[in-house]
Amino acid sequence: MKKPSLLLTNLSEKQTLSTWLIYHLGIVLFFLAVLLFSKNQIKIDSDLFNLIPKSFEMDSVRKADEKMTSVTGQNVFILVANPDFNKAKNIAVNIYEKLLPSENFLSLSLYNDMGSLEGVTDFLYKYRWNLLSEETINQINSDEGAQAFAMNALSQAYGGFTLLPLDNLGTDPFMLTEYNLTNYLAAVQSSGTAMTLTDGVLASQKDGVWYIMIRGVLSQKGGKLASKSNGISEIYETCNNFADADTHFVYSGTPYHSHQSSNAASKEISWITTISLIAVIVILLLVFKNPKPLIYSVASILVSVTVALLATLATFKNMHIITLVFGTSLIGSCIDYSLHYFTHWAGNNELKSGLEIRNHLLPGLTMAIISSAICFAILLFAPFTLLKQMSLFCLVGLISSYLTTIAIFPRISLPKGERELKHVKIYQKLVDTIQSRFVGRIVIVSMFLFSVISIFICRKNVHVKNNLLSLYKMEGKLLSDEIEASKIIQYSPSGWYLISGQTEEECLKNEEAFRKSFEEATEGKLGYISTSLFIPSIERQKKSRLACQKLMEIADYQLDALGYGPEDLEILKADFESSENDFISLEAGNVPEFLSSSISSAWLGMVGGKYYTVLLPHNVNNYEKFKTLADASDNVFFISKSADISRDLDKLTLMVLKFFAVAYVFIFIMLKFFYNWKQAIKIISVPFLIVLVIVAIFAICKINLEFFSVTGLILVFGLGLDYIIYMMENEKEVQGPGKILEPFATMLSFITTIISFGALALSSFQPVHLIGLAIVIGLATAYISSFFYGRRQK
Repeated sequence: MKKPSLLLTNLSEKQTLSTWLIYHLGIVLFFLAVLLFSKNQIKIDSDLFNLIPKSFEMDSVRKADEKMTSVTGQNVFILVANPDFNKAKNIAVNIYEKLLPSENFLSLSLYNDMGSLEGVTDFLYKYRWNLLSEETINQINSDEGAQAFAMNALSQAYGGFTLLPLDNLGTDPFMLTEYNLTNYLAAVQSSGTAMTLTDGVLASQKDGVWYIMIRGVLSQKGGKLASKSNGISEIYETCNNFADADTHFVYSGTPYHSHQSSNAASKEISWITTISLIAVIVILLLVFKNPKPLIYSVASILVSVTVALLATLATFKNMHIITLVFGTSLIGSCIDYSLHYFTHWAGNNELKSGLEIRNHLLPGLTMAIISSAICFAILLFAPFTLLKQMSLFCLVGLISSYLTTIAIFPRISLPKGERELKHVKIYQKLVDTIQSRFVGRIVIVSMFLFSVISIFICRKNVHVKNNLLSLYKMEGKLLSDEIEASKIIQYSPSGWYLISGQTEEECLKNEEAFRKSFEEATEGKLGYISTSLFIPSIERQKKSRLACQKLMEIADYQLDALGYGPEDLEILKADFESSENDFISLEAGNVPEFLSSSISSAWLGMVGGKYYTVLLPHNVNNYEKFKTLADASDNVFFISKSADISRDLDKLTLMVLKFFAVAYVFIFIMLKFFYNWKQAIKIISVPFLIVLVIVAIFAICKINLEFFSVTGLILVFGLGLDYIIYMMENEKEVQGPGKILEPFATMLSFITTIISFGALALSSFQPVHLIGLAIVIGLATAYISSFFYGRRQK
C-alpha cells in the first residue's frame, strides 16, 4: 500500500496548481451561489447566549422553550431615576416618545397595560358569568354559600367602596364584574414587578429616589447587536441626551450583556489578530532576513482565513463571532507548513529546487494534515452548531494552507548563492546539550509521573462539570445596574414551567391543575404569571356558570333588596340564558388586545404540533423542588436556563470526550499503516500525555473540565500530533542539513502557534480563555514530548 504522500509526489506542478485552484475557486463559487440564491441572510452573530447548545429535550418542548426564550431574551428595561417624581416622569416620557417610532423595537411601554379600565370592564361585564375562581365556585356550591356571596355583594353596593360605578347593577346584582376586576388586578399585581401604578406610569420609590420603568422588546433589526445601529446603542444614545446631575439610568436585561460581550469580542479579535500577526512578522524577519518568506506566509494565512470564512458562512449562513475569534488561531497553525517549507528554502543547500523541497517535506506534511483533518472532521458530527463552525473553519483553513505549500511555494525561486540560517547553529548547540536518550527518558517519565501524582493528590478537583454563570461575568456599570434593578423591580424569573396539551382547552386545563399544585407547594407566597389566571379553560368557565346558576336561584331576592322589580329579573334571566354558549377562547379570537398583551409572555400557542403555555414564577429559590413538581406530570416541563444549559453542556462535554476516544483509536489504526508498532505507540502516547497534563494542571488550579476546555483538548490533539510526526519522519533523515532543519522548523511552528493560542488564553471572555488555555498547555506538552522523544543520542 502506497502512502498518500508518495502518490502526491507523482503529481506534476501543473496538477498541484489545478488542485489548488479548484479547491479555492470552488469555495468562492459555493459562497457566491449561496449568497445569490439562499433565502436566509448570511450574517455574523454576536449574541452571547447563542454560544450555548440547543436543549436535549424532545423537539416540541425545545421549540417551545426557544420561542419563550426569544420573547423574554429580547426584553429590555430602562429605569429613569430622579428624586423628583415629576422630573423622572417627564424624562421617561421624552425617552419613550423618542424611541417609540424606532424600527429597533417590536414594542415599547411606559404606561400600564391595565391603566385604562374602560376596555377591561366591558370585557369583564360581558363574560362576568365565566370568570369565577375555583375557590369562589366551591364557596358558592357549599351550603348557604350562594347566600353568603349575595350578602357580600349587597354590602359592597350599599357600602360605596367599589372600583366601578353601579350603572349595571340591574343586570349584575351580584357585582360579578367588580369581583372579577378585583381578581384581575390582584393577578396583575402578583404576576408582575414590584412597580406600582403611579400617575399612569409604573414607578417605585427607594431611598428618596423615584424610578420610572420603560419596558421594550427588541425587533430583529434592533437585536443585531454586532451592527452599528441596534436597539441597545439607540437606548444608550437617547438616554445620554437626557442625563443630568440629578438623573441617572438603570439598564437591565439580557441584550445589554450581549451587547457588551459582542463589543468586547470585537475588540479582542482586533488585538489578538494584531499581536499574533506582529509576533509572526518579527519572527520571520529575524529568522529568514528575507521578505519573501514573510510575504508568502502572510499571503497564505490571508487566503486560508478568507476561504475558511467563506466556507463557514456559506454552510451555516449564520456564523458566530467567537468562531472568527478562534479562527484567528490559524495565524499560528496555518503558518506551520510555510515555516517547514521556507526553513529548507533558506537553509538546505542539498535541495536544489522548490519541487525537491516539496517532495522532501511531503510525507510529514501529509501525515500532519491527515491527523489534524480527522480530529476536526469528527467534531463536525457534534450536535452543537458553534463547535461545527469552529471545526469547519479550521479544517478548510488548514487544507488551504497545505495546498498552498505544495502547489504555490515550489514555484518561488530559491535564494542565490549559499543558503544558511544562522539561528540554526544556536539551536544545534541547544540540541547537542540537552537532547540525549538519558535526558529524554527522564523528562518524559517525569511528565507522566507529575501528571499522575498531581491528579491523584488533587483528585477531588477533577470534575467534568459546567456552570453557565461562570462563562460570563458581569462587571462595571452593568453589574451595579442589575443589582440596583433587582432591588427596585424585585423580579428575577430564572426559570419557568412549560405546560403542554393537544388542544388549547387541554393545555389550559393542564395549567389549572398544575397551578393548584404549585400554589400548594409554595404556600401561595410566590407570585407568578400564567394564561389561565386571565383566561380559564372552557371547563372552568362552565363550572363558573353552574355556580352562577345557584346565584340566579336567589336573584329575585337580590334584585328586590337592591330596589329592582320583576321586569328586571326577566331581563337578567334572558341575559344569563343568551350567553349560555358564549365562552372566552384564544382560538375563537374574542380575547381583547389589552388581555393578549398582558399574557404575551405566557401564551405560546401551537408549537411543534402541540399547544404550550408558560407559568412564570417571580424567582426560582429551590431548583430541585421546582423540578420535582414538574416531574410529577407528563405535560409539565421545568426550564431553568442556567441549570439546564449547564446540564446539557455536561452531556455535550462527555460526548466530545467520546469523539476524542474515537479519534484516538482511528488515528492509531491509521498510524499502524505507515509506521511500525514501536513508532505508532510512541506517536499515540503523546495525546495520552497531553490529556494527563491538562487534567493535572486544571486540577491543581481548581478549574473544572468544562465544555470549552475539553473542546480545546480535542483540537490540540490534531495539532499536537504534528510535532511528533515531524520528529518521526526526521528519524529517517540521514546526516545532513535536513537532520537539524526539520526540528528547527518544528520549533518555529510551535513558537508561532503558541503565540496565537497564548493570546486566546489571555482573553477575558471565559469560553475563549478556556479553549486557549487548554490548547497552550496541550501544545507545550506535545512539543516538549516530541523534542525529548528525538533520537539525536550520543
